[in-house]
Amino acid sequence: MAIAVVTVVIGVLIVTQLRAQQTAAQALQAATEDDLGKIVSDQGSEVNELKAEAADLRLQLFQIKRASNNSAAVMEESSKNLNDLKVIAGLTKVSGPGIEIQLIDEHSALASSDLVDLITELRGGGAEAISVNGVRVVARTGIMQDKRGIFIDQKQVSSPYEILAIGDSKMLSDALTINGGIRDKLSSLPGVVFNIAEDNNMEIDSIASSR
Repeated sequence: MAIAVVTVVIGVLIVTQLRAQQTAAQALQAATEDDLGKIVSDQGSEVNELKAEAADLRLQLFQIKRASNNSAAVMEESSKNLNDLKVIAGLTKVSGPGIEIQLIDEHSALASSDLVDLITELRGGGAEAISVNGVRVVARTGIMQDKRGIFIDQKQVSSPYEILAIGDSKMLSDALTINGGIRDKLSSLPGVVFNIAEDNNMEIDSIASSR
C-alpha cells in the first residue's frame, strides 16, 4: 500500500507539472521581455524544487522496498527458528541422513547412565533428533533405572537397543568411534555388542507419536 501511495503521488506531480507547462506557454504569448525573464527565473526555481521532490520520493520508495525485503527476511528467519525449536522439543517428525546403533546387552551389564553417556555423545556430534527403541529423546527426557530395568520417560526399554540419530553421518560416527570413546567403553562390558550403520533416509517420530 505504501508503494502504491508513493506511485500515486509521483503521478500527481507529473500531471501538475504538465498543466503548469501548458499555462506557462499561454502566458508567454502576451508577456513582455521583463516578464519573460521573471518567468524563466520562476520556472528554473520550480524545476529545481520538483527535482528535489522527485529525489526525495525516490529515496522514500527505496526505503519502503528495503523495509519490505527486510520484513520478508525477518519472517523467513523467524519461521526457521520456530521449526528448529519444534525439532529440539520433539514436537515434529524429523527425517534425513544419520546413523543407526544396535546395542546388544546379553548379560544386562548396561546401566541407564551408559545410555545417557551415549546420547550425550550423539548430541555432541550434532544429532538433530534421537530415539531409543522408538522413544523420542529430547532435553527434558528422563532416563532412570530400577530393579525392573531401564526406563525412558516411564517406558521400559531393553536389549537389543536400537538408537537412531539424525544428523551428519560422518560426524556422528566419528564422535562415537574415537579411540577410548563411548563405543570402546561400552564394548568392553561383558556381553555387550556395539554396531553402527549409516543410513541416508531415516525417520524419527515426534514425542506424541513415539510414546
